[in-house]
Formats: sequence, C-alpha cells, structure tokens
Amino acid sequence: MILLTLLLILSIFSIYLIFFSSGNLVDWQLRLYLKLGLLKIDNYKDEAIQPNSLDVHLNKYYAIQLNDGSFEELIAEEFALKPGDFVLATTQEYFRFSSTLHGVLQGKSSWARVGLYVESAGLFDSGFEGEAVVELTNQGKAPLILRNGQPIAQMVFQRNLPVMKSYKHKGHYQGQKGATQTWLKNVIEKSKQKIAKEKMYV
Repeated sequence: MILLTLLLILSIFSIYLIFFSSGNLVDWQLRLYLKLGLLKIDNYKDEAIQPNSLDVHLNKYYAIQLNDGSFEELIAEEFALKPGDFVLATTQEYFRFSSTLHGVLQGKSSWARVGLYVESAGLFDSGFEGEAVVELTNQGKAPLILRNGQPIAQMVFQRNLPVMKSYKHKGHYQGQKGATQTWLKNVIEKSKQKIAKEKMYV
C-alpha cells in the first residue's frame, strides 16, 4: 500500500514537472511536446533543438527599410546587410502555439559578436500561428551576409496557465508568412522631399 502511494505521488509529481511547472521547455521536453502534438512547428530541424531553445533559420523573404522609412520587399537566397541597415526577415519555421505555451525570440551570441542585433520585441503569445518575423539591424562596421537556411535566432518556449483569450482572437499578425510589416499607421515621419512630391498630385 505504501509503495503504491509513493508511486502515485511520484507519477503526479512527474506529470506536474513535465506539463504544468513554470519555466521554459528544455530539450527533452521540447521533443516530447512536439511528439505529442502539444506544440506544432512546421519545417523545424531536429538538430536545431538546443538545451533550452530551438534554433530558427532564415527564409529568403525580406523587407528592407529605405531612407524615407518605407520598406522594399525582396526575395534573395543571399543578402548583404550593410552597417546601419534595418531589415525584416522571416523564419523557415511555422509555429502553432497552444493556449498553455508562449515563445520568446532571442538573438544568437555568434551573430551578436559580429554586430548583428536581433530586435527584442519577440514575444509570441499563446495561440499565435505563423512564421516568426525577425527584425535585424547591423550595428557592426562591415556588411553581414545573410543566407537562406542559416540559423539566425533562437526561440525559447515558456509554459503558462491556459489563457482566457488567445492571440488567435487578436489577429494583427496571425497566420503571417513572409516579412510582414507593422500594422501601425503614420508612425514614421517621411522625408520632406517625398511629402512635397506627394502634395503635387493631391
């Protein structure tokens, strides 16, 4: 009887640790969640699973910011990011978060050491579905070559209690593919030359 009680307690504690305790998913938990379908990621590579995160890889879709603040979209297998340039890139991985998981996208130290800054506005709410858009800035002194398929950042998966209203009801970037630009309007001051040119046609 005592042995059965101890086994029951151990089983309950194990279930709690795997599925309900706070903290991020470690490598074996990530594999288990993927196998059970509790987390769904299209196009992920098993070798990309790190001890505390998943490496995400560059796709070939970009949107580079021009001098007047607008964006130019381009498709390239290889892209040179010049010093000071800001570009939206996207991952090959397509994520589907449940109501009990959210993600945090972070830069990789190898890229940081050559001056690449991955924007830290990388919270992926419970219920989010889509490719991850990464905001990249070259803060170094030399151009950086970005190639399709390169590991560019890392996604950390955090457990949380079930949310009342998931991101799927919010909608701004749900289901995004490609270098999706901001939904905010009129937040960038355009150059005087472009504004003057636009007024000529009003």
